[in-house]
Amino acid sequence: MVTKQEISGKWNSITGAVKKKYGQITDDELSQVEGDTDQLIGLIQQKTGQGREQVEAFLSEACQNCDSNSGNFSEMASNYAETASETVREGYEQVARRAREGYEQSAEVLAQRPLESVVAALGVGLITGIAIGISIASRRQPEPSWRDRWSR
Repeated sequence: MVTKQEISGKWNSITGAVKKKYGQITDDELSQVEGDTDQLIGLIQQKTGQGREQVEAFLSEACQNCDSNSGNFSEMASNYAETASETVREGYEQVARRAREGYEQSAEVLAQRPLESVVAALGVGLITGIAIGISIASRRQPEPSWRDRWSR
């Protein structure tokens, strides 16, 4: 027999199974018996004409299905987490491989054309320095001239 604790702990799943098997039972009727095993069995008996043993067997099966579904859910969650972990690891390895390839290409170009590489680095540094200087200068307030300071 199904206990009151089992039914109250798995009420949503059990009511879903009851509604699926016994379509003539309404949500209002189920909400009236909320968690009460004897009332639920009585309601199902009244609506379907089945014996108490049959109803109890159905509820026991519904409770067991709730347990097996939760096991399936935890197994699915575990599989999903493992797949996600593997995908992240593969992504990391791909990024690391591409960074290594980029470094090796840069080292090869530097070895083949050292003068051009130095000139390019100086040019990039100069342009970057000018851009930073302009952005800093544009934020600064202009200092007052000596006339402005003297007239205060």
